[in-house]
Order: sequence, then structure tokens, then C-alpha cells
Amino acid sequence: MLTKGFLKPEISIDKLGKRQFWTGTIIGILIAFVLSYFFNYSRESLRLITIMADLHIPSEKESRLYDLFFASFSTSLGFGYTIIYWLRGRNKNIKKRYLKTFAISNAWLITFVALMLVVRFGSILPIILYGLPGYDGHLDLLNHFWLMFVLIPIYVFFSHWNAIRMIFRTRNWVLLSVVFYSLTTLYLYKTTYVDRDVLNKSYFSQNKQRFDYIDSEFDKAKKFGVFFSDTTKQILRKKHAGRTTDLVLNLKQAFQSDKIVPIDSLILEKIVIHNMNTHGLYFYGRQQDRDKNWSYALPEDIYKQILKHDINSKETEVLFEILSEQILLFTTPQINWDEWENYSDYERTKSNFRRNLMYSTETIQSRLIQVIDKLKSDRRYEKHHHLLHDIKYEEGRGRQRHYEIELKDANK
Repeated sequence: MLTKGFLKPEISIDKLGKRQFWTGTIIGILIAFVLSYFFNYSRESLRLITIMADLHIPSEKESRLYDLFFASFSTSLGFGYTIIYWLRGRNKNIKKRYLKTFAISNAWLITFVALMLVVRFGSILPIILYGLPGYDGHLDLLNHFWLMFVLIPIYVFFSHWNAIRMIFRTRNWVLLSVVFYSLTTLYLYKTTYVDRDVLNKSYFSQNKQRFDYIDSEFDKAKKFGVFFSDTTKQILRKKHAGRTTDLVLNLKQAFQSDKIVPIDSLILEKIVIHNMNTHGLYFYGRQQDRDKNWSYALPEDIYKQILKHDINSKETEVLFEILSEQILLFTTPQINWDEWENYSDYERTKSNFRRNLMYSTETIQSRLIQVIDKLKSDRRYEKHHHLLHDIKYEEGRGRQRHYEIELKDANK
């Protein structure tokens, strides 16, 4: 025989209490707004950390996925706080109070566990992974993990309803809540996003001279039939990405061979020298050959390439421009700290780069001076002499020492 109260009551505003219902709903919506703003601004704050290396710039599709996820996840968490407020206090319509305690505890548990999961996962990527030297977009969240961003908010939302259904019969309330959940998510997505261009413009402004130089060199290359892809441009714009450091190393090795280096590689070599891209974190010291820290073609290897080309060829002109960029690395003036604000970011970086070169290499400066003197003494290259700026040997700064190299004459 069925006893009184065996059937669960049907959920309604009257059963929950009008004041309790509307106050809980408003609190849940406000919390959803606060959390959505928190997630979006936290993402930009954490993305700011990566500007010290290569700023993490997600694609438009990836950004939309994040915005939708934060909006839906915030709505799910806000619904959890709504459930907690609905069930708090004494309600004579809830006969089994241990179920009410369970539903509230379940809402707190799901809310905090889901929040900690997302916060930990969302913070560890920019703090550790995105800032690592060599990281080059290896983790593709958009294509490989998009389902995770869909399932987490849905799971949190329906987990709250499972607890409520132990107390009340929900009937059409779940369907109505799904509609309200979708509308709230869409509204948060449209209103609580953060302008990502603020950080992106700051990054592009900081690297304007580097990026403009890449564009100008690519435009010049088009005039004599050399074209580079957008992927190559993106690789050159980065400093520490794996493909960037590999490119610098491959260019250096290309000059070490006896083969003729093609014109496109010559242009890329000039760009990476001007923008001070390096071949990675390899550091040689003490009893090792410090000149291995030099990321670019050796001056004598450039001289050998010059001998392989006609004096009036485009390749010869670019090779002299490469030497000119190498000279500028060693002749950049040292910037005093009290004058730091008077220089651009590029000039500051170049000054520091030159200081590091004087300590991390030993004979590159000496080799470069010998190649310059050799070319300046050859009148056949007189049309290119304006690119070979004067450079004085500085032995007192850093660990520089003289090293004699053998240079063949151009007519042999």
C-alpha cells in the first residue's frame, strides 16, 4: 500500500517560493555575468605573459570557441548557484531533507570541481606551454579538443538537474531551462567578450620595425620573381618558435656547403639577421667553440658565395646586404640606462643583442673585419662598397680574440 508522500511533488514557483525562485534566478544570472567577464579578462591577462616570447594569437575561429565556452560555462555555474539558493532554508514542500542537503552539496561540488578544472587548465597553458621556447602551436585545441569545450558546460548544467529530479518531478522545466540557458549563453557571448585587439596592437607596435622589414623585403623580392608564402611570413615574425629556430639553423648550414645558396635563402638570411632571430638556446662556453653561438652564416662563407656569382648579379647585391646587416650587429651603439626611453624597442633589443654577441662569440668580429677589408680592397666590387660600413675591432669588450682566416682572391 502506498503511503502519503510517496510521489515526488511537481516543481513549481509556488513550491520553491516566489521570492526564493526570483531571487535565486537573478543571483544566478549576475554570477554568470561576473564569471564570464572574469574568464575573458583572465584569458587576456594570461595571454599577456606570452608577449615576453611569442605572443599567443589565437585564430578567429579559436577565439569564438573560447568566447562561447566561457559564456556557456559561466551560465552553467550560475545555474548551480541558483539551485543552491532555491533549496536553501526550510521548505515544507521538501519532505526528505537529506535529499535537499545532497542536492545543495552536489551543486557546490560540481561547481567548484568544474571551476578548478577550467581555471587550472586555462592558466597552465599560457604560463608554461605557450611561453616555452620552441612552442609552435603544437596543441591544436580548436581541431582536436573542441568536443571538450562543448561537453563540460553541458555536463555541469544537466548534473544540477539530476540532483533536482531526486526531489521534484521536473516535467517541462528542463526543456524551458535549456531554452533560457541557450539565450543567456548567447547574450553573454555577445556582451561580455574582451577586445583582443588591445593586446595584439601592443604586440604589433612593439615589433613594428621587425614586421615592416619583413614586408618590405618580400615586396622587393617580388620585383625579381621571388615569392614567399604567408606561412613563411608567420614563421619569420616569431622569435622562439620551433620552425623559426629551425629555419635559422638550416640557413646557416646552407652557407657551410659548397653549393650555391639560392636567392630566396639569401633574402631569408638577411631578414633573420636584421630581426635577430636565433637558432635556439644552444649555448657553448668554456672549453667549447663559442662561435657556435653565432646563429648566422660565417663571414668567410658569405665571401665564398660572393665569388660564385657575377659582380652585377642580384645575388651579389643581397650577399653584400647580408654583410651589412652583420656589421650593424657589431656596430650598434650601447644604450645607457638613463637614455633607455629615447630609443625604440627594436633599438634596445639590438643593443642588448650586440652586448651578448661580444660575450657569447669569440672570433666572428675578427672574421667579419677581414672579409670587409678584403672586399673593400677589390675595386671590382666598388659599387657595393657603400654597404660595407666601417667597423673597428673591440677586444676589450667581451671575449673577443683575433683569428686569421684564409680568403681566396676573386680572380683565382
